Amino acid sequence: MSHAIAALVSASPYRWGFLLSIVVAALPPVVSAWMAGRLGHWDAWAWFPPVFYFVIIPIIDHLVGRDTRNPPDATVPQLEHSLFYAALPLACVPLQIGLMLWGAWVFATAPFGPIGAAGWIISMGCIGGILGINIAHELIHKTSRLEQWAGGLLLSTVLYGSFKIEHVYGHHVDVATPRDTSTARPGQTVYAFLARALRHNIPKAFALDRARAVRRGAPGNRIWRSELLVWYAASAFWALACVLIAGTWQGLIYFAGQALVAVCLLEIINYIEHYGLQRRLLADGRYERVNPRHSWNSDFLVTNLLLFNLQRHSDHHAHPARRYQVLRHFDESPQLPFGYATAVVLALCPPLWRRIMDPCVARYAQTSSPDTANTSTA
Repeated sequence: MSHAIAALVSASPYRWGFLLSIVVAALPPVVSAWMAGRLGHWDAWAWFPPVFYFVIIPIIDHLVGRDTRNPPDATVPQLEHSLFYAALPLACVPLQIGLMLWGAWVFATAPFGPIGAAGWIISMGCIGGILGINIAHELIHKTSRLEQWAGGLLLSTVLYGSFKIEHVYGHHVDVATPRDTSTARPGQTVYAFLARALRHNIPKAFALDRARAVRRGAPGNRIWRSELLVWYAASAFWALACVLIAGTWQGLIYFAGQALVAVCLLEIINYIEHYGLQRRLLADGRYERVNPRHSWNSDFLVTNLLLFNLQRHSDHHAHPARRYQVLRHFDESPQLPFGYATAVVLALCPPLWRRIMDPCVARYAQTSSPDTANTSTA
């Protein structure tokens, strides 16, 4: 037994890193409010969290570097059934809800000017993207009812319950094809991508939900039976809670603003994850099966810990139910030259993004071949 425990610990040397990453993700707005309360300069401190996430983290990411190790196959079943790893995403549910509601109180009571108010909304939107949507993304792919509902509840805190349906039944089916509104075309700017994704993904989710209802034998026009209504009703509850906590309609501005920032952050990540990658159209009119060549992979350790291995996206799309702690690096996957925190900043500057990424797309297209699609990913 002692040998089995030792093997399990050595197979996942960063298990405590995932726990620490939750603290690191949640602390910046708390530090921001505490420092502003002691030193003043609320408008400046309101911007500390995005500076931390998108300036300090990329620097640390670069200094620490990559980790391409995979868990040994013999330890994967134990790791996948570990209650420790299962508990971490679930622990983020009360944390995200608490931070989101606390943020409404700070927004209403702190002496923010317009610049500070915008900074605080963006800061809390970053929290919603990391602890809300990112963790929800891990949970909604699981089969357990508890994890599914926990994921939906997290998405309700950022007004994006539709992601639970569209991502699983839309994006994962159509990824890297022209049908997918969450796959960026070669040369497409992040702003054009955002406009398209935000315009189409919510209606697409309702259409997919109706189609699922029909397949289950329920009338597709009975919108009140839609799962999506549950999550948007929960969003309405959170909006009301923010108004009551703030004591003013400023709470609604805060709630809608942080949700918009979180959703935009998600879609920017979607833009990065599949930029310029395309599945081959086969002779029978179908697209080739999704494999690790259809998502950009990144093994920068710090951001992988912070995002629960979201950057090992190639394995995630090849095996969506695989849990975050056992996601793998594949040499044949396209490799980002940086972590997601850096990529978000670069994507917001399209000329710089294209200057770096378009050659990466072209090189990968030249070096990959249909033969590499048949890689062993079991």
